[in-house]
Amino acid sequence: MKKITAVILAAGKGTRMRSQLPKVLHEVCGSTLLECVICSVQKAEIPRIIIVVGDKKEEVGESLEGLPVEIVEQREQLGTAHAVIAVKERINSSADIVLILNGDAPLIKPRTLKRLISINNETAADVVLLTARLEKPKGYGRIYRDKNGSIAKIIEESEADGDVLAINEINAGIYAFKTKALLEGLSEVQPHNKKGEFYLTDIISILHNKGKKIEGIEADDAVEVLGINTQQELAIVNKIRHDEILQGFMESGVTIVDTGSTFVENNVEIGAGTKIYPFSYINKNVVIGRYCRIGPFAYLESGTKVSDGTVVKSSGKNGKQVF
Repeated sequence: MKKITAVILAAGKGTRMRSQLPKVLHEVCGSTLLECVICSVQKAEIPRIIIVVGDKKEEVGESLEGLPVEIVEQREQLGTAHAVIAVKERINSSADIVLILNGDAPLIKPRTLKRLISINNETAADVVLLTARLEKPKGYGRIYRDKNGSIAKIIEESEADGDVLAINEINAGIYAFKTKALLEGLSEVQPHNKKGEFYLTDIISILHNKGKKIEGIEADDAVEVLGINTQQELAIVNKIRHDEILQGFMESGVTIVDTGSTFVENNVEIGAGTKIYPFSYINKNVVIGRYCRIGPFAYLESGTKVSDGTVVKSSGKNGKQVF
């Protein structure tokens, strides 16, 4: 059985967030962006996870306490390839396949990561990368294919001209590399772009020019690959994840009277037959039994456990919960 290591890149400054909080520590439905990505990797049954930290590494490191991950520091933020070089010694002889993904894409699904790994296992591909097609691909690197339709390179938007900018197939920033091919590509990456950074995307053209096999698979749903660089994008992703959570509960037999005024965070359990009334907020790590009545105007803090058949509502005067 092949040894697989996941490397999550979480060293960036995230200046466009306009926040003192590290970008990967902003939250989507009660979980940090980084926690969401780690959770998906764990559910994809990848046993070893390495987190590359850089900017505000102490804060990011503290957020990871208790999680089964390794932390490696990227001392200078010189690009994504430079971040992967920081873990080179850890993967050199201990991994057959390296899954690389960004720490700011919280909607990625475990099944998609499993699919990447499976194709890498089943084919002779040196790298399998995830792509998506967006109506408005602004901000993403474009997938450039040769005349045979094979992926030849990834062109970052900052380096692209008009024709390339018209391409709507984008790079999701998620790759499953054969370790040997990854290390070979890293050794040849040069900072020839406008920013003087070492781009991980350059490895694709390096491997293509060497005649290596590159496979691309398109995400089943483009929202999976949405990355977050601004507060506006964070709000969009929060809404998508919020809708996913409520949809999942309704499919399991929970009644949500008004999805627009009900908010449920990640890692919540609600039993079938329970009814959630408007203006209720349920924090993460709450367990609610079957046939309960929650709200209206209920607020359940993390760690709350509600037994089967319980009615939870606001007292009205001071907002105190009544069970």
